[in-house]
Amino acid sequence: AIQDAFVQLLVESEYDRITIRDIVMVAGVALGSFYEYFTSKDELARTCVHFRSKRILKTLEKSRAEVAGRPLVRGVEATVLTLVGMVMRDHARWGQHFLLERRHSALAQYRADYGRFTSQWKLLLAASEDWPIGRDAARPALTLSMLVYGALAHTAMSEDAKLDRGDVCEQLRLAAISYL
Repeated sequence: AIQDAFVQLLVESEYDRITIRDIVMVAGVALGSFYEYFTSKDELARTCVHFRSKRILKTLEKSRAEVAGRPLVRGVEATVLTLVGMVMRDHARWGQHFLLERRHSALAQYRADYGRFTSQWKLLLAASEDWPIGRDAARPALTLSMLVYGALAHTAMSEDAKLDRGDVCEQLRLAAISYL
């Protein structure tokens, strides 16, 4: 409830204007409850980033398992569609995630999370039925991860909440497939 209230407040206001009292009021919990879980608003922000980043990772893991053995193009397309859909269904909250991530993630944590995302892309590529035998997927996975993650962040932070999901998916699909 505290995390949900905080993210909702971020959608409506700026980080620096939100107080812990605002958060607990919207969450419907006592101030002491906040301090049972968090020492500060910054810690709450880092926790929110952690759980949203974990959601991206879980989505990549699930998609990888679902597309294993498919042709490369189909697996990448399905994964892109899944990720864009996830972000666009909750556009404003994901936008806040990416903003919080930039502001509150330590570089080491950001690199670790990004490494995990890239690892999932590498496994997805290598599990494709038509990935060249013996070809290392590390470099293409890194580039694909940068491309997709950057597009997701830009889409989520865009002021236009009415972005055409189909167009975003198609442009990202074309970019990813053209690269590969």
